[in-house]
Amino acid sequence: MTHADVGAGDDGVGDAERLVTWRQLLAETSALVADPTHARWICETATSTTPAEFGSMLDHPATERAVAHLDAMVGRARAGEPIQYVLGSWGFRRLDLAVDRRVLIPRPETELVAERAIELAAAAGPIRTVADLGTGSGAIGLSMAVELPRSGTTVWITDVSVDALTVARDNLAGLGRAATNVRTAEGSWTEALPTEVGFDVIVSNPPYVADASTEIEQIVEDWEPADALFSGPDGLDDVRSIVGEAPARLRPGGWLVVEHGHDQGSAVRELMELAGLVEVGTETDLAGLDRMSAGRRSSHLFDVTSTAGTVRVRHLENSESDYAHLLRWLTTPQVLERLENRDTTFDLAGILAAYGPGGEHERTGTIASIIELAGEPVGSVRWCQLDDPDDAADVGLVTGAGVWLLEVFLGRPDLFGSGIGRAVCRASAEFLLAARGAVEVVSLASVQNQRAIAVYRAAGFTGDHVVRDRRGAPHDRVRLHFQP
Repeated sequence: MTHADVGAGDDGVGDAERLVTWRQLLAETSALVADPTHARWICETATSTTPAEFGSMLDHPATERAVAHLDAMVGRARAGEPIQYVLGSWGFRRLDLAVDRRVLIPRPETELVAERAIELAAAAGPIRTVADLGTGSGAIGLSMAVELPRSGTTVWITDVSVDALTVARDNLAGLGRAATNVRTAEGSWTEALPTEVGFDVIVSNPPYVADASTEIEQIVEDWEPADALFSGPDGLDDVRSIVGEAPARLRPGGWLVVEHGHDQGSAVRELMELAGLVEVGTETDLAGLDRMSAGRRSSHLFDVTSTAGTVRVRHLENSESDYAHLLRWLTTPQVLERLENRDTTFDLAGILAAYGPGGEHERTGTIASIIELAGEPVGSVRWCQLDDPDDAADVGLVTGAGVWLLEVFLGRPDLFGSGIGRAVCRASAEFLLAARGAVEVVSLASVQNQRAIAVYRAAGFTGDHVVRDRRGAPHDRVRLHFQP
């Protein structure tokens, strides 16, 4: 067994020929690195033990291999390398992450960013998709994978740095069962994400230090990767990219969360508001300094003038509340009767299969919306383009180019006859013509459903073309065309 002759001025634990215990090595290491806490961490790492395990082996002799490891770490610490890199790992929330000079050192402030992203993601669902852009060691993204429900959660972690993504994948390998929910992708910000996927939360701790900043600590500038720190003259070049790109990748009602510098809150809020995000706000860290800003993609589509009160139409959001409303409406006999005795039996799984992420509506391009009266959900609007020849044929059209199919229903029987359905039908058709570039808007109603036909006609729809159904006359439908 060997250990250092401390008095010889070595930078580490070295070659004197006598048995040495870990109690002695701890004392010598403390003298060399001048920080007793760091010294103990180094010794624990050299022995691959927990604090409790190390305490029980203080009087045990050290092996040559452990001493060599200790010697190397002490030399690195005395050279000024950050203790996190010396140890090769660092704690972040529930994780013990491998870290080295390829990635930033995870910081307590970022734990709060992760906590906020986790809270917002947990409120979505029960199926949710989230992304951590510029993941580095994987700290935020892997925390989401561990702390969110395993069922129904998908986490994307991305980085433009191949080296950083390698570290993140190494940390992913030690995640256990939660790792099955994680996808990795190389690329710059949202460019790395699959285009067909909508996200409930996008979070990022991007570079946000100004190129000429004098506030950055010297040890940080000397050791941590510059491309993960610096971002243009005001530090906001990457934040601008993220805020400019992310809203289009969020689901309606989805959130963007961005970490930033203590003096950048106002600028980041302005960027988010210019990008069209709503409910924008900045939150502070434990020191009371601005640390993160968040904004939400608006789900609002249009307002409707109605004698019943303030009516708004918004996108269906990926929330348990919206799915619960749909389930209640689509299991109410009076509503089903108005929907032409629809024979589908709905439960929550069926609602998710039709309306949820990756469900039938999303796959077919159908847009589902919620009607609100005085802020309370009361019904639904659905529309889809008929540009597919088969879809056009289903409504008796030779071509559906530029044609949108519209369906409106109220989910509360007490509102039948209130005029809301008529007003929403007309406003929806006008919205499709003005905002979605529709050439024509059509609706279908059973030939036997005179109440629905009357509502559409009162809203400005005309026509009497009957679309024959293979099942027979009771299922034939009248196609009506909106005439503004």
